[in-house]
Amino acid sequence: MAIVLIKEAKMLTIELINKLCGTVALLGGIYGLLVAYRILPINSGDPERMELWHCKFGKIMKIISPIIIVFGILWLLGIL
Repeated sequence: MAIVLIKEAKMLTIELINKLCGTVALLGGIYGLLVAYRILPINSGDPERMELWHCKFGKIMKIISPIIIVFGILWLLGIL
């Protein structure tokens, strides 16, 4: 009986960790997309520095962020 309870607790822990990882990936992808499209500022104190960041990383973030969002959704659905 105790072994069954331990196995069930481990399964619940694994499922919870998977849901947490999927949620973090989903929210991180959404945040990256909002930053890439300049909806959310990275550093509102220095607009010149923000412009340099967008020139350097903006294009790649527009490509990678939707992939991370899809990855997070698939992880939450249990496909990955």
